[in-house]
Amino acid sequence: MNWAWLWLACGPKQVLYEASEMVEVPAMAIDRPAGSVHEGLFTDDSHGFSLPVLEGWVADAGPVSGLMRVAMIHVATDTRVEFWVFPGSDAEPRVREGCDWMFRSSARALFGDQTIVATCVPDDPTQRRIFGTVFAHGEVTMQVEVHPPNTALVEGREAGEVVLRSLRW
Repeated sequence: MNWAWLWLACGPKQVLYEASEMVEVPAMAIDRPAGSVHEGLFTDDSHGFSLPVLEGWVADAGPVSGLMRVAMIHVATDTRVEFWVFPGSDAEPRVREGCDWMFRSSARALFGDQTIVATCVPDDPTQRRIFGTVFAHGEVTMQVEVHPPNTALVEGREAGEVVLRSLRW
């Protein structure tokens, strides 16, 4: 008789609800890249600027819907150079989380009268400093950020400057 109670307590039970209609969840949209590399030249599809992918560098395109258009990574120094495009012609460095733009100066020789160079000092001293160059071009503002590792500040910044100066509109 104990086995009967055990079977009733632990045995299979009938489900008292009916299966509802299946709901199909849409797949996430995959954003296409902001540009492409062809014969060693990255070209942005929306803004028309181009950069050669120099020897020792790798291009990593951002999404077409994003503000960060392409990052160039220097393999030897682990330096990252990011090319951001913002609407409008305000040539001021954009706010970055975790660092403050401490140094600012004009640099007319680079991309015209409205060019600003700036250094973003991180709140956490183990994080990378960012050396920015900001300038207006038509209806947009470009902010180029050189992110050298702390162990190769000079080498990384010099390598990043070569990429920055290779920018063509």
